[in-house]
Amino acid sequence: MTHDQPVLIAGGGIAGLCTALGLLRAGVPVRVLEQAAVLREVGAAVSLAPNATRALDSLGVGAALRAASNWPQRAAMKHYKTGADMVAYDMGKPMEGRWGSPYLQLLRADLHNVLTDELHRWDPAALKLGARVAGISQDSNGVTVETAAGTFRGSCLVGADGVRSAVRAALYGDGAPDFTGYVAWRGVVPVESLRNPDFTPDTAVFLGPQRTLLRYRVRDQSAVNVVAFARVDSWTEEGWSLPADPAELRAAFAGWHEEAEDMIEGLCSSGAFKWGLFGRAALPRWQQGRVSLIGDAAHPQLPFLGQGAAMAIEDGVLMARALARGPDVEAALACYERLRYPRATHVVQRADAHGLRIHQHLVTASADDPVPRDDFAEFDFDAATVSLDVQERS
Repeated sequence: MTHDQPVLIAGGGIAGLCTALGLLRAGVPVRVLEQAAVLREVGAAVSLAPNATRALDSLGVGAALRAASNWPQRAAMKHYKTGADMVAYDMGKPMEGRWGSPYLQLLRADLHNVLTDELHRWDPAALKLGARVAGISQDSNGVTVETAAGTFRGSCLVGADGVRSAVRAALYGDGAPDFTGYVAWRGVVPVESLRNPDFTPDTAVFLGPQRTLLRYRVRDQSAVNVVAFARVDSWTEEGWSLPADPAELRAAFAGWHEEAEDMIEGLCSSGAFKWGLFGRAALPRWQQGRVSLIGDAAHPQLPFLGQGAAMAIEDGVLMARALARGPDVEAALACYERLRYPRATHVVQRADAHGLRIHQHLVTASADDPVPRDDFAEFDFDAATVSLDVQERS
């Protein structure tokens, strides 16, 4: 069935671009309204579990994605002082064999480039830069969005504009996001700058009291994505990210194993940023008429399951599938929410719980204090094939 107006998408991040690609592949016109004057993705790198790579394959970007990615072979949780493996598991072919799709890691900017290149291939005019949402109105025939780049009219509006969503604010007016109690120092460290460039395995998390450090290789193993997390009482800084203070970062991880300290020194020398991690209380509904929310605008989550990008990708694939059934967009948005709300809410809750487990772990590796580990339950979901015919939400 055809749409006589484009679907409007606020936000040119991962969720918005995946929605746009899914719709264009189904023959539905789109307009992606991105507030930035120059399109770029913030953050360092992303992990894409099999549920994410399966979904991206359905958008036709599988080959480009694999060419831009590292294929991790093994992962471990390590003791923060001794560096000993507390628990380890194989990735690579065992994961691909079990779930039918690989686990990949790449720079967030590289993923963004893969998606934008494919978007431009389908429709060079689909992306509108400098289009910050300033006002939204809807009637029985469509939605009108006022932006800094002009006025746009479409059949519906998908709010994919992040945790500080203007679309969410227009729908619910629920104020600024809340600090979650975590800070993160993030950066990409050239392998050549490390004292020990031959570290193994290629993916690891160091567990320490109220602290964790994640590192994995990217860019054909020439660089390392390093993220150091800490639980703190409050965020008192202006804004939500700022250049890292090397002295503060070194002090936060003083006395850790030499490999972890090597990564911290790499962060200090590579110009890392310190981020406050912010979230929001769950909304009872995402949809109001012809407007709905996806990604961090709908259900921001902490990064401790490595599923943040995956949830945005799944959202985009499922939103596109629902809308492509058209042209009753309100019914399509309701269908999307019925299917997506339980899945997204469950993953958000699991990420919260896993973050608490790993940051409250006593790091004794004793039988009475087992290392918290992921059961990979999220990997089974297939956004490209799951049935859209679900019962009404209660």
